[in-house]
Amino acid sequence: MVGMRKKRALRGTLFAVILSASMSFSALAAMTADGPGMGTAAGASADTSDSTDSEQVLKTEAAPEEGPIRMDVVYGYDNVAKSGRFLPLDIQLDNTSEETFEGTLCVTSQEPDYDGYSNNSQEKYDTYRYEFPVMIQGDSSLEKKLNISLCSKSDLMYITLMDGAGNEVLSKRLKMDLNTDAAQLFIGVLCDEPERLSYLEQVGVNYSMLRTKTIDLSVYDLPDTELGLDQLDVLLITDFNSETLTEEQTEAIWEWVHRGGILLFGTGARGDETLSAFSKQLLEYPVSPGMVYEIQMGQDRTAREPGENILSLEGTEVDLKGGTDLLTSGSLTVLSSTSVGNGMAAAAIFDFTDLEEYCLKDNSYADYFLTALLGEDRINTLNSNAGGGNYNQFWSVQSLVNTGNIRNLPKIGFYMTLAVAYIALAGPGLYFFLKQRDLREYYQPAVALIAICTTGMVILMGTGTRFKGPFFTYATIENTSQTDKTETTFINMRAPYNKTYSVELNPQYRLYPVTGSPYYDQNPSKEFFGEGEADITIRYGEDATWIQAVDTGAFNSKIFQMELHTQNETGEGFSGEIRAFNGTVSGTLTNNYSYAVENAAILLYNQLLLIGNMEPGETISLDNRQVTFCATNFSYALASQITGVSLYDRNGDMEDATYVQALERANLLSFYIENYLSGYHAQASVVAFGRGKENLDFLKKNDYEAYGCTLLTSELDVNYEKGGNVYRSAMQKQPNVLSGEYDADRNTMYGMAPVILEYYLGNETDVEALDFHPLTAEASDSLRYYYTVPFTGGMYFYNYNTGDYDLMKPEKDHYTREELEEYLSPGNTITVKYVYDTTGEYTWNIMLPVLTVTGRSK
Repeated sequence: MVGMRKKRALRGTLFAVILSASMSFSALAAMTADGPGMGTAAGASADTSDSTDSEQVLKTEAAPEEGPIRMDVVYGYDNVAKSGRFLPLDIQLDNTSEETFEGTLCVTSQEPDYDGYSNNSQEKYDTYRYEFPVMIQGDSSLEKKLNISLCSKSDLMYITLMDGAGNEVLSKRLKMDLNTDAAQLFIGVLCDEPERLSYLEQVGVNYSMLRTKTIDLSVYDLPDTELGLDQLDVLLITDFNSETLTEEQTEAIWEWVHRGGILLFGTGARGDETLSAFSKQLLEYPVSPGMVYEIQMGQDRTAREPGENILSLEGTEVDLKGGTDLLTSGSLTVLSSTSVGNGMAAAAIFDFTDLEEYCLKDNSYADYFLTALLGEDRINTLNSNAGGGNYNQFWSVQSLVNTGNIRNLPKIGFYMTLAVAYIALAGPGLYFFLKQRDLREYYQPAVALIAICTTGMVILMGTGTRFKGPFFTYATIENTSQTDKTETTFINMRAPYNKTYSVELNPQYRLYPVTGSPYYDQNPSKEFFGEGEADITIRYGEDATWIQAVDTGAFNSKIFQMELHTQNETGEGFSGEIRAFNGTVSGTLTNNYSYAVENAAILLYNQLLLIGNMEPGETISLDNRQVTFCATNFSYALASQITGVSLYDRNGDMEDATYVQALERANLLSFYIENYLSGYHAQASVVAFGRGKENLDFLKKNDYEAYGCTLLTSELDVNYEKGGNVYRSAMQKQPNVLSGEYDADRNTMYGMAPVILEYYLGNETDVEALDFHPLTAEASDSLRYYYTVPFTGGMYFYNYNTGDYDLMKPEKDHYTREELEEYLSPGNTITVKYVYDTTGEYTWNIMLPVLTVTGRSK
């Protein structure tokens, strides 16, 4: 009898454990699978944009056709294009009937999809379908200009016209003839006489790593959106009046340069006209009238006869803001450049059409010039077919939005306490309680009742953390000037179930997907027929932008980029007067937002000024604030200092809301620095985060749960002059590496071997003083996590009189003109040898000092 009771007790306990396990799975189902953290993925972008403003209705003659609607499609620039970029599509729809046609124009393409839950980086290709409502009046035509992302492994799209009932009217299989054998450099040309630039066609750049392809453009066919220019690598404006461009075209070019494009001007006799539309953004001083110059066409290029490489050309000298000399002829600047966001603007002293005769005789000059313009890094990027589009941003974007609201994290301790209490109660506790009262026959029903009650408690406890429908995580960069406001928002769209769902977003925003790059994936893409239901459908309607995701999987991410350009009617942003000279910053800064901001800071090139919190309308003085010298390209280390992440241990507590907020802000600020401030910039960038600010304007309705972070930025001009002297960075142009291993982007040397660098101090400056700024203690501490330490050791200057390297005093960091007399070359360069002290702390990266020069403009 006792044995039977023990067996019954064991069966009851086993039953309770099974119910407990069932309850635990229910609890897990009620919990969210998403929490905040530092994601390590991110993104390249595939993208589409509907230029509905470019629709043109043209009256046509009816033409004989099988159906009343005819369709003609031109891709790229006169059917010239490269993959891995946004592809312009010019679609002409002719309605030969007298009745008005209303329907939908559909473009179907492929994009790579990455599965975050798999060890494989890439799982499959998704089908994206872009839908644009159209209406064509009877006996009329409609021109639709679109920009659709073209995957780098794809040369195929399908374009379909559907009627109002969803029936197919026309369909076109667009098979593109793309040159995939060699990397190409697409050069768009705005010129009144483009035939005189024929020498730029099919030029092999840098030992033929790139092969040029020129594309003639005019005011009439130049795109008016930056996405329409994405196919281009370089836009050359020469022998052309840029004032004839529309305001939309000018803004599109400037945005395209910010994204990574290269804007090249040829000046010559028409320098003022050529630069006129961009003079405010680019010119330090108004251009002077053109005159004739004797120009050495490359001092290192051998001439067959004396004077053969010297040309008399009419030209215009140009002073670019923050300009760096790329090519010179004696003391004359032939080509200079300045960084603009991720891109670059450059100006040549001559008109490129005047080089026609010379370059047809010596076609190597075009290679020489373009190699100097692009630089080694850009050439390698373009050669790898990784440039263009948003594909190179995929992994970094994903880290911004692969987070979640910490309030949605389930309280694991509560669930564990409930589970332990249930097991103890439903197991031996209940059994012995009923046994003492001789009610053992009620044990199993009682266990079932307790299990049901406990499951109900789990469901109630998960109500606050359970997602009921699609939800978003976003990261917004809001850049404000005195007149304009530009908002770039990255959103991560997810749903808690594995079924089809749809969302509606604000139609004022331009939206396109951000997807992974298939460049490093060696698996061939599946054959694409454009049939069946699309995985992702985006419909650009007047009332809403509608997105449908089909069976994407629970919590599977779909990332999009949204952009909005508006007038700054409320005067929001930051304003002030900033002066920088001799390692100090002075002036004032005003917060013009209607709310308080936190983690405010001013970023100059390789310099940081921490501000902290500012109240609405507050004006603060910048005088006597400590300037931190740092390396801008250590973006996360810099962002950690500003947001306060560097104050925490390397492995912070993810349940600490303050730490998580600082971490999210650091991720977003690091992304901004890396993508907007990577090169030399003469302006100061003011950054801050709004206190308690949410940005939900991208939603059509507030029915969805959304969580994210917003970065506020403004660019302010900086006065670098004082008492007739000019203060500037001596590292605007990358140092010439004569010996050793040196990373110019991060200003670091590698290994124990000495590094010899030649710094170019600029032909336009009579040097009065040179300063070497080591890393400050704060910057040094934050860089130790990245195995980077400040330079310690011997610093030697090359003496042009003796031909030897002279050792400088270790504690000396300021040198006057008299002290530099023996070390400055006729070309205004100084050569420095760094020998690292092996007795100090050694890591892979050794940060060298930041050089600044003070002098008088010539």
